[in-house]
Amino acid sequence: MDILSIVLGVLSLATAFTPFIWLQVIGGFVGIAGIVLARKAKKADYRKDLTTAIGMLCSITGTVLCFVAPILSLVSNALLLVMN
Repeated sequence: MDILSIVLGVLSLATAFTPFIWLQVIGGFVGIAGIVLARKAKKADYRKDLTTAIGMLCSITGTVLCFVAPILSLVSNALLLVMN
């Protein structure tokens, strides 16, 4: 589960930089799944501290980027529309 949380976190990070908002939202939910798996792996075996920390870091970062990027995109497009 710890390696899967790393994979899901990296997928979430990769989808954060796509130009499609629907894909970024899906990436956010994939990141949330990575966070849940990292927490379960940490509770199941305390010796997997490094891999669960990497999975948690990637998943949290990817989730935040996936949910912030569409909002910033919409705000910037609205500002460009207003300025013209």
